Amino acid sequence: MAVTAPIETSTASFDRVRERVSPESVAAIASSLIAAIVYLRTMLPGVSFGDWAESELLLSRLGILHPTGYPLYSLVGKAFSLIPIASVAWRANALSATAAAATVGVAVLIAVRLGVRPAIAMAAALSLAFTGTLWEEATFSEMNSLHLLLVALLLHRALVWRDERRTRDLVIGALLAGLCVSNHALAISVVPIVILFVLIDARHEIASHPLVLAKAFVGFAVGLLPYLYLPLRALAGPSDVYGTFLTWTGFYNHVSGAQFRQDMHFASIESARAAWAALPHILDQLVALSDVVFVAAGIVGLIILLVWDRWFGLLLALLAVVNVYIYANYLGDLPHYLLTTWLILALGVAVGAEAVVWAVVARLGERAASLQLLVFLLPIALLATNWPAHDQSANRDGERFTAEVFAALPPNAVLITYWDALTALSYEHCNEGVRPDVSLRAYDASALVTCDKVVSPQVSLAEGRPVYALMVQDQGIAAITRLQPIPVSTIKVPWGQRYPELDRTLYHLVPPGRAP
Repeated sequence: MAVTAPIETSTASFDRVRERVSPESVAAIASSLIAAIVYLRTMLPGVSFGDWAESELLLSRLGILHPTGYPLYSLVGKAFSLIPIASVAWRANALSATAAAATVGVAVLIAVRLGVRPAIAMAAALSLAFTGTLWEEATFSEMNSLHLLLVALLLHRALVWRDERRTRDLVIGALLAGLCVSNHALAISVVPIVILFVLIDARHEIASHPLVLAKAFVGFAVGLLPYLYLPLRALAGPSDVYGTFLTWTGFYNHVSGAQFRQDMHFASIESARAAWAALPHILDQLVALSDVVFVAAGIVGLIILLVWDRWFGLLLALLAVVNVYIYANYLGDLPHYLLTTWLILALGVAVGAEAVVWAVVARLGERAASLQLLVFLLPIALLATNWPAHDQSANRDGERFTAEVFAALPPNAVLITYWDALTALSYEHCNEGVRPDVSLRAYDASALVTCDKVVSPQVSLAEGRPVYALMVQDQGIAAITRLQPIPVSTIKVPWGQRYPELDRTLYHLVPPGRAP
């Protein structure tokens, strides 16, 4: 016994490990790793513009992002900024890549829960990874990849609850729902629907043990705790930048996106008509960013799922309808607002492919199961097709733009500029220490994304500092500053996009009547 006991113990341990490392786990991990390798290889290496540069700028500095604040993303981003690799901008971009790659793995686990073979689930999840929208979000810093990861985790946990009926899964799901809300306001188009479906499914358990509902509520409340970051950060000041978050009105207006409400049209007959009218455009966009096979297979697979698994199929169908409705009635040109639809289509691809393989195997026998390997042709095709458009590894537009602007400014200059340019310039100025003599100002007082004290151009002139301006709408510079603009040079600038595309003039501002 003394000789054989260690061998038996070792064998038992190996068996336990083998049970835990299931085929679906291997498929999920492999999918995430493949996606992560592709994303990191094609990721933007440095600073971007606009909202994307804002993330790169503020995460490491524990700033507060534009409405709706995104507190969970801010806290996770701060943790990523501490990783001692490359630049702060690279680390912020890497957070997006990591979250997107993790989403791909969770998609595998969801598909397997729906009865899809691990290999097919892996192929469908990799197809999602290489669609244009998720790939783009994975290579630039923003909170959208983390949003999709939380949505995927929430859907997976709903399935785990449905299959295993454990109280802890209801609590974990509620926690994930709260975290989803803490990360992105788009959670309002997902979380209430998932909660409704789970409550309907869990009605008997809740009726028998009402305390379960109380535990789930506590889990949800814990998930909302990241919102405390906003007032706590405001307490640290400075008050002229963050003081508004110490009042309920200021806090609520920020987290509810009050300044964007004029662009939201959700509660009218016209909004329903707008969503219906937008469907052809949305379908064209989905096909353009993937291919017709992915979109068609995803739709057919979702229909099959409605037959196979009515509860989850109805849940996904309703989520897709609401997602399209929100997208169509808020600006209608933000592709990342359709990320949930992309995930649903990928799950449809998995179910549809499984249905085909199942039918063939039922007719020809188990040997025909090798047909499932053909599904990998779809992600391979998407990878090859979308790589040129989404390989950002050589994109140095942000660095070139900021270097050109800083080179055009004399010592001790003050530059007044707008959001898309200000965030990129502030990242280099505040985080990388470029041109410490320069002061950056926003013409919009609410665009507080600079480490410089905000004072008026007239004050700067009184201090003897040369004042410059770089704007997209440069016709109003004189009215805004009450100074006379003198052209200096032409610079290609960004406007709402990830790339500079408009030629605009850099002006030297002088008191009226003092032009050379």
